Amino acid sequence: MEIVTANSSAVIELNGAVKDYGNKRIGPANLTIEKGEIVGFLGPNGSGKTTCIRLILGLIRPTSGTVKVNGFDPIANHVEALKHVAYSPELPNIQTFLSPRELLNLISHELYFQDNKSRNSEIDRVIELVGLHDYAETKVGKLSKGMVQRLSVAQALIGSPETLILDEPMIGLDPAGVAHFRDVFRDFASHGKGTVFMSSHIMSEVESLCTSVAIIHHGKILFKGSVDEVVGEVLDYSLVELETSPLSSQTIQQLKEIPEVTQVKLAESGKMDTTAIEITVCEHDRDIRPLIADIIVKSGAKLYTIKQGENMLEKAYIEALKETKGGKF
Repeated sequence: MEIVTANSSAVIELNGAVKDYGNKRIGPANLTIEKGEIVGFLGPNGSGKTTCIRLILGLIRPTSGTVKVNGFDPIANHVEALKHVAYSPELPNIQTFLSPRELLNLISHELYFQDNKSRNSEIDRVIELVGLHDYAETKVGKLSKGMVQRLSVAQALIGSPETLILDEPMIGLDPAGVAHFRDVFRDFASHGKGTVFMSSHIMSEVESLCTSVAIIHHGKILFKGSVDEVVGEVLDYSLVELETSPLSSQTIQQLKEIPEVTQVKLAESGKMDTTAIEITVCEHDRDIRPLIADIIVKSGAKLYTIKQGENMLEKAYIEALKETKGGKF
């Protein structure tokens, strides 16, 4: 997959960016993030995710190559580059004697709002948005890990930035919190209004939330594109999952004879009188789900569900790292 480089309309650009630590070298990294994207940044521990984020935030200087944020060098033109960018670290080290309201009041007073009315209105908005209403006056030292993570996102959202850089934003959250934040980030980026760049190890969340993903390994960006593009680049197959009433051997054979099908795998679904089926499909442009459904219905069996296989991004990610070790990339 070709990595797009210089682009004056991009929000974030890494062009051959290298950081040499002496005993370890990250890069050259090439990555372009456009306005309105929600990008999942994937890679194993030590792959260079944190270094790339620090380069983008202007916290470290590249040894070679260039970094641009909103068209500016984040070190030479720090204010211009980052004035509309906000960062949420993973489980930040926040003063435990402050409450969420006190912390957000401090941040908004220094950076955004001078009058009390607009400042308090913004703090109330953000506290409600991240689900901290019941804990607004609780000291940080008494908050759970998930609530501290909500506060980390809250301090990034205050003042309505245009770009969010999030380091593991879902960590420590319960399922309801994860679903809520998914909606928050989608709304933030809706209609191209905002840009989200988030590192994460939760593949299912990246797959369901992000408009594109970037995979980094050994300091180099292996892929950048939509989930479908990345999966298609790495894997030579896709999966169709369905749940039916028990199928005859003749129907199973008909499914196997579909030209694009390479494997039909049956398993107990865990439900009475139903069968879970996983069909492996070789890389092909045609969506064969209508054909599969037609075969099953005409056989007289009941079709309860049919969908594209889940967790394909996780499979592609694992395969990409295997192929890297094998020397393909």
